[in-house]
Amino acid sequence: MKNLNKIKVFVSVLIVVACTNKTNNVVQLKDLKTYLRVQQDDELIKTQKKIAFWNKKLEATPSQFPYKVQLAGLENQLFSKTGDIQHLKKSEQLLLDAIQKTRSKNSGYLRALAKNYISQHQFKKALDLLQKAEANGDKKQETIKMLFDVYLELGANQKAEMYLGKIENKRSFDYLIRIAKWQDYIGNLEATISYMEEALAVVQAKEYTELELWCITNLADYYGHHGDIQKSYEYYLKALELNPHNYYALKKIAWISFSNDKDVEEAKAILSFLDKNYQGVDVDLLSYEIALYENNQIENTYNSYWSQVQNSAYGDMYNAYNFDIFVHQKKYQKAYQIALKEVKNRPTAVSYSMLALATAYVQNPSSGLAIISSKNVLKSYEPAVRLRVAKVYALNNQIEKIQPLKKELLEAAFELGPVKTKEVQKL
Repeated sequence: MKNLNKIKVFVSVLIVVACTNKTNNVVQLKDLKTYLRVQQDDELIKTQKKIAFWNKKLEATPSQFPYKVQLAGLENQLFSKTGDIQHLKKSEQLLLDAIQKTRSKNSGYLRALAKNYISQHQFKKALDLLQKAEANGDKKQETIKMLFDVYLELGANQKAEMYLGKIENKRSFDYLIRIAKWQDYIGNLEATISYMEEALAVVQAKEYTELELWCITNLADYYGHHGDIQKSYEYYLKALELNPHNYYALKKIAWISFSNDKDVEEAKAILSFLDKNYQGVDVDLLSYEIALYENNQIENTYNSYWSQVQNSAYGDMYNAYNFDIFVHQKKYQKAYQIALKEVKNRPTAVSYSMLALATAYVQNPSSGLAIISSKNVLKSYEPAVRLRVAKVYALNNQIEKIQPLKKELLEAAFELGPVKTKEVQKL
């Protein structure tokens, strides 16, 4: 998807959108004009200069592994800013070298690599590192916080809750964002938002800009899940005010244009800008979803996404998305293989919902139903999970079980998006 012709496409689409922007849409192009212009990213330039500085020092004294740790942190920042997976992989290798030099005795290095593995969805590797850090014993509270994160991602909710209780300062930012995450996990979204607002107040009082930005985008996500699309949009705009190069916020605004406003031209205008300035494959993924909705350019957008996500550096990061794509394409055996891998990597309700649906197609419908029951898949409140369950019920002709789920899923239409909402309507 990365090609020069897109510049012309972007300009023409932007003109069309500017002329047709609807007043009843949540997303208004006038709010975004500043952020849809190519601007110099001073923070990115600073990070690149710092990398050059530490690389020079490392070349002069290759035995200085602390320099590698400095570089690893900077490479991780570049990944966040650019979406280029190679920066995350470089960070991983630098940290692995430092950990080897210190024989796994530096818990800070172990935690840094665990954070990297969490970004790569390699949660079991992250857990192994954090258990070593816990045994080391230094700065144990920092390790405890991350153990909560990883156990929750692995579906070990009892252990996650135990480690949440071990966090000592219950008024700290680190506790507030984790109790918020826990409340979301158990389906109490209003409490989640309340705790996140409290966490935002804490970092605003201390003028921690990066953490403030993180809180604001997370609150925007949660308000969207809650159905308050206008407030979600306003929070993404706040994020862009703090950092005009926050491409995550722009991508989510593109989602609002597409999923809520059904204004695909505006969504595509935003994505076209992102495509030239951000290298994450999630932009291509959304372009493919829009193509499915419009029933136009499906093969081109899929090929663009697939050619990138096949890069081995992505590992299992996009398995859940690829699973749904293969199901949509009726490539059930491929979907089944992904589901098996996800259950092995991350035995959660999300993973078992994939396995249940794939099994229903590949083996027989009743086998899929058995997985839903035995693994308590409906403990998850995620709409994507509950949609997969509803599909398994449909394959088993259990119409009476579909109807309450269908009502619930239609209420989550924004989160599911227009393509999946069509699937719900057909149930």
